[in-house]
Amino acid sequence: MQFPDKIHYTTSATWDKKTGGTVKSGDYVVEFDTPERYGGMGRASCPDQLFLSSITGCLMNTFLNFKKRLEAETSDIVIKAEMDIEIQGNEGYRIKEIELVIKVAAPDEMLKLNRKCAELAFDYCHLTHSIKNSINFTNRIEVTKG
Repeated sequence: MQFPDKIHYTTSATWDKKTGGTVKSGDYVVEFDTPERYGGMGRASCPDQLFLSSITGCLMNTFLNFKKRLEAETSDIVIKAEMDIEIQGNEGYRIKEIELVIKVAAPDEMLKLNRKCAELAFDYCHLTHSIKNSINFTNRIEVTKG
């Protein structure tokens, strides 16, 4: 499989005339809202949650790409992420740290290969690599028989 040298995406956010809106990207629409504690209605994920979701989604897609290429058998995979955001003086809120955990279940004879796929996912996820100099990341892999 040949991957393109360049990828281009476009999104457009539209206000819902309340405290959130929708983002359209191609044929896909994602709703967002402001959390209630910040004066919003909390009807959908906030942009911070969507940001974290994009990172776990990218890690998942990267893992699945290597799983396919290396022909690894996988029973299940869950990627969890936690993010701490703090006020940084006059600069306002900043992301302090993101903790990422890839949990993989696989047949006994596939444990090492699945661990390799998870390591490669961390090595090649372009979203985390694009922001790693600005945000502290903690990565962990858990591979279990299953």
